[in-house]
Amino acid sequence: MIELLAQTAPEASASPIIWAFVFLGIAIILFIAELFVPSGGLIAVIGGLSVVASLIAFYTYDINTGLIATGTYMVLGPIMAWFAFKLWISSPLAKQMVLGGIVSEDREEAKQIADAQQRERLDHWQHLVGKTGVTLSVLRPVGVVRINGERIDAIAETGSIEADTPIIVVSATDNQLKVRRRTSEE
Repeated sequence: MIELLAQTAPEASASPIIWAFVFLGIAIILFIAELFVPSGGLIAVIGGLSVVASLIAFYTYDINTGLIATGTYMVLGPIMAWFAFKLWISSPLAKQMVLGGIVSEDREEAKQIADAQQRERLDHWQHLVGKTGVTLSVLRPVGVVRINGERIDAIAETGSIEADTPIIVVSATDNQLKVRRRTSEE
């Protein structure tokens, strides 16, 4: 095997510097593809191996060229990764992939739906203002009350209210009723 390698003249084959740039180009293409193809990181691993192959080719050409390439990769690699991430995260594809992201054309529709849901919840609780009921648990200040036969979470207006105490609903917020102890004149 060694004799076969020794017989191959370096001038007859392609220069290692050409292979170094070919592997670098392949790595860049693979890293870009990783952003758009769901591979679980497999494409990025192959891209990383291509970077290693590029460095080996640079070192094969010349030790100084290999050292310069290594330093360049170490400095420019993270900078390019940060820049690519910043560009990618503002794309519509990234906004759909990242949790909580809403594409701009859907933002107005999502806001309208959220507003409608909030109004519906508030309307549901508003009709209970002024109604009377009884506490099922101690309100310190949050607990459970029964109003019109329905179990509802409520919050005491001030302090705490013992269980089995008559109450009156004084206000309704987005998702909770505020109650107080009912007096004999209410």
